[in-house]
Amino acid sequence: MFRIVRKLSFIIGIFIGVFLAVLLKINNRTVKKEIDHVRRPFQLQYNKWFKKTGLIRQPLLFDSLRYGNGTYFLESNFLFNEVNVFCLILVKTAENAQAAEQTWAKHCNKIHLLNVIIERKRVPILKRHKEKSSWVLLCDTLKKVPEEHEWILIVYDYTFVLLENLRLFLASLNPEHKYYLGHAVKFWSTIYNMGQAGYVLSRGSLNIFKQKFKSTDSCTKTLTYMNLEDYYLGKNLAALNILPADTRDANDLSTFHPYNLQHVFFPGQNFYKYSMYPHKCCSPYSVAFQSVDSSKMYTYYYLLYRLQLFHGGHLGNRPAYKSFADEEIWKNFLRSHNIPLNITEEQYYNIWREIANDPMLFSQQLKGEDCLDYVE
Repeated sequence: MFRIVRKLSFIIGIFIGVFLAVLLKINNRTVKKEIDHVRRPFQLQYNKWFKKTGLIRQPLLFDSLRYGNGTYFLESNFLFNEVNVFCLILVKTAENAQAAEQTWAKHCNKIHLLNVIIERKRVPILKRHKEKSSWVLLCDTLKKVPEEHEWILIVYDYTFVLLENLRLFLASLNPEHKYYLGHAVKFWSTIYNMGQAGYVLSRGSLNIFKQKFKSTDSCTKTLTYMNLEDYYLGKNLAALNILPADTRDANDLSTFHPYNLQHVFFPGQNFYKYSMYPHKCCSPYSVAFQSVDSSKMYTYYYLLYRLQLFHGGHLGNRPAYKSFADEEIWKNFLRSHNIPLNITEEQYYNIWREIANDPMLFSQQLKGEDCLDYVE
């Protein structure tokens, strides 16, 4: 009798195991389906949206744009007016915040700096909310975002964002719908967008969020992992049926990168193990990546927004315009010091010794901005 019971228990155990495995597989498919519902080749969708505006694109050489005398209305300027992005920057260092304001964040429609300087621990400890909790700060700030903003970008101060590419991604989407965009990961059975890559909420999602947390103390009622505001935001949004969208482009290339460029180009084995989708580097329409520190942020901004590769044209190769000839430079210098032009070489040497003992300093004064008039 005992052997029969053992055999029955064994058989029942096998059936239960198979049933749970099938159930888990179905559940995973359901989660994938819920996330994939906004997956789209956004470049194609954007072109369809742009066509409806009635505007016509015309190619323009950088040579003409930078050095020509014409006035041009760029597509990026048009998108700046059409797609309103509120940038909420989570500040950890003053240097990074200042660098962000002086570089990529200038392309936001509005900037808000939120100080979340918190010592992060390797193992998060479950504890009750305190006023210094990064989640409470983020939650309270989101409740106060003005209704006029269509999209809310939440990003750390060490992340570099290409707002032009973000607007390209958002333009064809309806901000009144529920969107939660970024780099989706799964951790502790919760799917959320990783804070290091930045993430975007639509106005529709934010309004639903505000309804849930409309009371004064709503952000501090429950338990939370204090230093994981991105995780806890995703957890609360999931309860509202707002899940991360697949933000890869039509070629399955990643657009939101939670790591710096070294890790993006040469990913290690563990960097993307929690990602919901396989990481493939890198979309030409990439939106965000880490810049690590302020100095790199200035470098990236120069390379992306200032440095130009000229493939044609002649305007940029012309010498800078000067209002007078080179031989007039030393004469204007003497005139600026009320010195007559008919002086001897010895007198000129004495003037040089009197004004500047250092020949390099004298040369700089000779070629100073008060003597030359360049027109950019």
